[in-house]
Amino acid sequence: MSVQQGETMVCTKCGENIVGKAMKAGDKYWHESHFLCSDCGVRLRDTKVFQKDGALFCDHDYKKRFVPRCASCSGFILSDCIRALDQTWHPEHFNCYSCQANFDQGAGIHTHLGRPYCKACYIDTVCDRCHGCSKPITDKAMKALEHSWHVDCFVCKECGFSFEGKKNFYSVDGDPVCGACLGTTE
Repeated sequence: MSVQQGETMVCTKCGENIVGKAMKAGDKYWHESHFLCSDCGVRLRDTKVFQKDGALFCDHDYKKRFVPRCASCSGFILSDCIRALDQTWHPEHFNCYSCQANFDQGAGIHTHLGRPYCKACYIDTVCDRCHGCSKPITDKAMKALEHSWHVDCFVCKECGFSFEGKKNFYSVDGDPVCGACLGTTE
């Protein structure tokens, strides 16, 4: 922006009086030859100008230095912004890492390895899986035969007898079998 002659103006860059034509940003003045982007040096006479702490910036360099980027798309966030997991996101890009479902306002967010997950995907990703049914274990479980099991899934492979609360079982080819199915007395 050019200013009118007759005003006493001091160049913000060099500190000398400006005689004649000057450029203005905010309430500060520059010689036209000093009206440059502090980062890339491009002339700012006919372009959008940003000022921060007395320094001038072109649109690109101002955004690069001072505008947050979306953790998902890496684009500049120029309006609404979500801050979560020490990162910033466009609201439309703050999604479950696994299923890509958008987190509605107030939705529960679970994290694993610094990534956001909805509850279902978090359980599917993080929880041990039952050796009997292959589903995630989210409640009581037991360890037997070097595997994790839902209590209800740890049953005799032959007759389906539950071992819950029992002390003995047998292993046949890595599967639990009760004494009755093997013909032994317990």
